[in-house]
Amino acid sequence: MKKLKRFICALMLVVLLISSTVVYSTDSRDYAGKEIVFADAGWDSIKFHNAVAGLIAEVLYGYSWREVPGSTAVVHEGLLAGEIDISMEEWTNNIATYEGDLQEGKFVELGTNFDDNYQGLYVPKYVIEGDPENGIEPIAPDLKYVWDLKNYVDVFPDSENPSMGRIYGGIPGWEVDTILYNKFLHYGLDENFIYFRPGSDAALASAITSAYERGEPIVAYYWEPTWLLGKLDMVLLQDEPYIDDESFKEGLTELPPVKVTVAVSNNFHDENSEMVEFLSNYRTSSALTSEALAYMQDTGANYSEAANWFLLEHDELLSQWLNEEDVNTLRNYLSGDKEQEGLGWLQDIPFRIPLDLNRIDESIRAFSIKYDFFFNGIREILSTLVNSIYNLLDFIPWIIYLILVFLIGWRMSKSVGKGILYAALLLLIGAIGFWNHMNQTLSIVIASVIISLLLGFPIGVFLSTSDRANRIMRPILDTMQTMPVFVYLIPALLFFGLGNPPAVIATTIYAVVPIIRLTSHGIRQIDAEIVEASKAFGSTKLQSLIKVQIPQALPTIMAGVNQTLMMAMSMVVTTSMIGATGLGMEVLIGVNRIEIGRGLISGVSVVIIAVILDRITQGMINRSEVENSDK
Repeated sequence: MKKLKRFICALMLVVLLISSTVVYSTDSRDYAGKEIVFADAGWDSIKFHNAVAGLIAEVLYGYSWREVPGSTAVVHEGLLAGEIDISMEEWTNNIATYEGDLQEGKFVELGTNFDDNYQGLYVPKYVIEGDPENGIEPIAPDLKYVWDLKNYVDVFPDSENPSMGRIYGGIPGWEVDTILYNKFLHYGLDENFIYFRPGSDAALASAITSAYERGEPIVAYYWEPTWLLGKLDMVLLQDEPYIDDESFKEGLTELPPVKVTVAVSNNFHDENSEMVEFLSNYRTSSALTSEALAYMQDTGANYSEAANWFLLEHDELLSQWLNEEDVNTLRNYLSGDKEQEGLGWLQDIPFRIPLDLNRIDESIRAFSIKYDFFFNGIREILSTLVNSIYNLLDFIPWIIYLILVFLIGWRMSKSVGKGILYAALLLLIGAIGFWNHMNQTLSIVIASVIISLLLGFPIGVFLSTSDRANRIMRPILDTMQTMPVFVYLIPALLFFGLGNPPAVIATTIYAVVPIIRLTSHGIRQIDAEIVEASKAFGSTKLQSLIKVQIPQALPTIMAGVNQTLMMAMSMVVTTSMIGATGLGMEVLIGVNRIEIGRGLISGVSVVIIAVILDRITQGMINRSEVENSDK
């Protein structure tokens, strides 16, 4: 056995030594071993340009490279701090501090990647002209300008408030979001429409594509270059002609093409002259970028494969970007064998399982469309539940609200001081202007917890009575508890769209596990002699469960309620990425804009609510334990 262990250790050591000496067929020059950090702001076009520049950096200059993900504002701050070396797409109009940072010399702008793009409010073409092939009649034939939307409120109904229309606005934290909202107010659209912030660009794209696949009307902000506008037939609503930046930022005119620049950190600029020279010449166009993204969408190619295809397809760009020697080197690489020399197979698994992810996506979308009536029914129920809870909370006068919190806190903790503290903390939330946001957050949390309890408690009771069911459910519950929270946003988004109802679904899935586990555990840990005694006195199995086991397990069950509540509170911030309103959206805006004060205050407000709810439910647990001990 010892010899086997020594052999395995020796073999692993040899593998590590060999893999560390693997060389790649690239021209390493003076930069071999250095790493470039690219900004990844989350959308396809920047990832594509990263792949193109990264490929050239590897082949010609021997760099390795990686991407750091984050929102527009976050990666821009990383560029200023030197944590990010290169940003291939600085959307200048979407970064409020761009011009000031540039003038202060906080980073270096090397040139313009493209500036022939457009952005604004789009609608599907079939909304205006219809689509005879798919049996769609034109429903807004005279819709041409942004202000015409006031005549078509009923065409674009808000799913949570059908009496109002919905306009999908900009991504929270982008400067264009503020500009669009100013436009929304300027044209008086706030009288009949709700300005809906989708939370993330992925959520916005999902809302547009889902509506398009169903042939439904939607009006939403979007931009070029993107595969979405390259594939879908969308119409940009016209606006007043652009006059100047001041009028544009006030929302009085159209959104002009955005200057999208290539920028580098100061340190990178000073230390990497050849790469800086290449990036200074790097220029594409919105049309070229959309062409590459459409190629990826049609073929399923990844960003690296698309970069190879793009450089072969548009060989003329190489002469514009590089000197003659580098052009020849790159052409030889692109047309030759790109396999790694030596034992490159040790660095990467030499085979792939042929997964068709597009087919999976298409199947799920087809399923959601086929049973759209079912998911819409659930959405309406959840919307009604959330709105009812919010209206109730909003109806209660703030002074009565504080008194109720004081009384509940006092009753549960048996301390007047704690009751006063809880009320004072809620008053603080109201004093900083977040009272309405607090009620929106609570309405989502309460609705999620109610549904979690209605589903989780009976499941937990059932699992406590069946060892076989418990064995089957255990790995499922383990998976649900360890799954990354962002994964829960995907099915909620696909089946229920954006807004508060899908936030309730995602939160429920995430938060239901503790009540199931602790209900089952609480009932199972009851002394078997107590159960037998109840049956000896003539109780049926059901009577014993209801009158003996559940009351005895109540402290543990209440602990499950507490954990479900806390998990719901933690999830409510994440669900802002799919359009959930409340404090979570304020946190998201603060993060995206790097507004430390806004993010901190809204985050502290979430913590205050969580602490109060935790202490109240902990008080209920203590009371139930005391009552059980008295019995």
